[in-house]
Amino acid sequence: MNVRTVGMTGVLLIVLAGEVFAQQVHRRQHQHGRKPEAVFTLKGKVENWENTAISKAVVVVPEIGKTAETDENGVFEIKGIPPGTYHFEVFAEGHMDYSSEIFSLRQDRLNVVVVMMKKISEEIVVTATRTPKLFAETPVRTKIISSEDMTRKTASNLADALHQTTGVRVENDCQNCNFTQVRINGLEGKYTQILIDSSPVVSAMTGVYGLEQIPSEMLERIEIVKGGGSVLYGGNAVAGVVNVLTKEPQSNRTAVRLHREAIRGEPFTNVGVRSGLVSRDLNTRAFLFASYQGREPVDVNGDGFSELGSISNTSFGLNFYQDFSALRAKLKMSFFRISEERRGGDLFDKPPHEANTAEWIKTDQVGLSSEWSQTLSANLHGLFSFSLVDAKRNSYYGSRQDLNAYGFTENPLWFLNGQFNYQRGKHVFSLGGQYKRDRIRDEATGYGRMIQNVYEETGIYLQDDCRFGRAFSLLLGVRLNTHTALQRAIFTPRLSFLINLTKDLSLRTSFSTGFRAPQVFDEDLHITQVGGEGMLITNAPDLREERSASLNGSLDFGKTLGGSLVQFSVEGFYNRLFDTFILHEVDRSERARIFERINGAGAEVFGASLDFGLVLGSRFSLSSGWTVQRSRLDEPEPDFGSREFFRVPDVYGHVVASYKSAKIATIDLSAEYTGSMKAPHYAGDIEADRLETTRAFWVLNGKIQKAFVFTGNSRATFFLGLENILDSYQPDLDSGQDRDSGYVYGPAKPRSLFAGFEFSF
Repeated sequence: MNVRTVGMTGVLLIVLAGEVFAQQVHRRQHQHGRKPEAVFTLKGKVENWENTAISKAVVVVPEIGKTAETDENGVFEIKGIPPGTYHFEVFAEGHMDYSSEIFSLRQDRLNVVVVMMKKISEEIVVTATRTPKLFAETPVRTKIISSEDMTRKTASNLADALHQTTGVRVENDCQNCNFTQVRINGLEGKYTQILIDSSPVVSAMTGVYGLEQIPSEMLERIEIVKGGGSVLYGGNAVAGVVNVLTKEPQSNRTAVRLHREAIRGEPFTNVGVRSGLVSRDLNTRAFLFASYQGREPVDVNGDGFSELGSISNTSFGLNFYQDFSALRAKLKMSFFRISEERRGGDLFDKPPHEANTAEWIKTDQVGLSSEWSQTLSANLHGLFSFSLVDAKRNSYYGSRQDLNAYGFTENPLWFLNGQFNYQRGKHVFSLGGQYKRDRIRDEATGYGRMIQNVYEETGIYLQDDCRFGRAFSLLLGVRLNTHTALQRAIFTPRLSFLINLTKDLSLRTSFSTGFRAPQVFDEDLHITQVGGEGMLITNAPDLREERSASLNGSLDFGKTLGGSLVQFSVEGFYNRLFDTFILHEVDRSERARIFERINGAGAEVFGASLDFGLVLGSRFSLSSGWTVQRSRLDEPEPDFGSREFFRVPDVYGHVVASYKSAKIATIDLSAEYTGSMKAPHYAGDIEADRLETTRAFWVLNGKIQKAFVFTGNSRATFFLGLENILDSYQPDLDSGQDRDSGYVYGPAKPRSLFAGFEFSF
């Protein structure tokens, strides 16, 4: 007999004893001719941290043995409670048990709202195996960023949501346009494959500013898998995979959010709306979202040039779901559009070519996708999907009123996927095929640059996911890939296993491989253009793909103790790169430098991460994550003769503490640490190039939030906070139009005060 069975048996015994006791009291009162005492009602709603109702939760008042079950809206009601002092308990599948504080009933009706926390072992993940699977049963370690986490971080976009994630760093790489990249275990952003609903439709171009362009209203959760993921997702999945999963509504609910921020006195505004619509039979569902992000330029060092550029971003989209019960099938269709204009430099009231320095980018992305999943038989399931992201952008990268610096880029990307999952005994076999077509047209006519290329990538993969009892799981996968920029096929295997040493302790180990194919388009094309010099890149005729081999191992412990949860993870990682791409100058024209991309030597990244989490009841939680790593090139890089990776600290981590009280408020405190690192600093504002060793940074943040619950299931939440309380910002920023705009490191922004609210109904 398991623990849950014993627990539910105990609940039933309490209920029966309470009913017998109540009947005896009632009978004695009538026998003695006394008037029965007044009775009261306990009413409330049970929901999770995402404000989604939890149905079929059991609510028990142990002192008198009364019980109720929540309906589809999460609402319950317990009548006939005599005066006295009580507490109540709530039990729901997949959630931690809840126990209220002791209270006294002195009024006719008491209304409560119960917010329950999910058990992490019950989370369903899809990224690691490309099949829905319990987190606790997945051989590949998966990091989950939930809607609750994004709310705590007050995330406006994907970049904000990825902060404070162990082994993951989001960095700003430009003092003008502020483009960001995500580093997994120290490797540059180009080695990470970003997915939208498991489709690799974020290209080299859209990934440059994409982290800030994808709004939080679009996100349900984020799954991160470290190490080579090319077996399932093709090229660029070398450091790992970030899977952005969009929202699927479970109830009819609408939320409106306003977030205002003051960054050195300059405003940032984020307004978002999301709405879920669900039919009575639950077969038809729709989710709509819209978002606006606006920021005025921020000049931190007072030189007249921005450190944070201006942004105006408008996004909206729709997800539609239809279940076909007779066919045992499900259809999903999605649409989104993201339009953004950003600019950095100076003289913002003038056109870009009249400024001393300007980086101006106007982007328009339209995304379409559809997915059909169907259970074809008791053991066979099929999944077919199509995705298209059509991206266009107009740009200006120049200085000294350079009329030649305007450009235009067009980048439609198509992706097709088909997969069959067949279960036989202890094995789940997955056979799939994928096709990706990435077309790029990049023009900078003033510099004589015209790039028109089409890259096609085709892959076939086979995977065996087998589980032997409750103690051991094995995952084997292999992929054969072709790419039009490569002369030979690429073979990428993967092996992972999970051993449940005890009920609460698991060991995961993965060996995986990845690759990155060459391409001509690169954001480096625009860097030298700001200095009035164009750049052209060609691929060497015998260029080979970059390859990687990764080894990851983790020991994961998680245990529920009463109303508390303890989690602890230790992870070791090693990533070896082969035939890395490097650029060397081969020619120079009147307006541009010409580089050739060739294969260089390899590199290695290795280290360890530590994750710790503690939840004490429903009020207090503490989490922390730290990474210690080393990154080394096989051969010194040419500019400074260094073998270290640039802009990669050896130590970084975070600590987050939260206190939640329904009567008072929710208080969140966090600290982020970034250790020192090597950063290249090129001449312009300084006389000669030099390699800097940056100082370490601590960033402290605080937020307080208060929720108010109204009738009709509506709720309003107000929040107020301060980011970077100590104002730990880079002290040695370059100044003027000759500055090295790439010499930025440390926190993304200085001290900032923010406030806002969310109203849901």
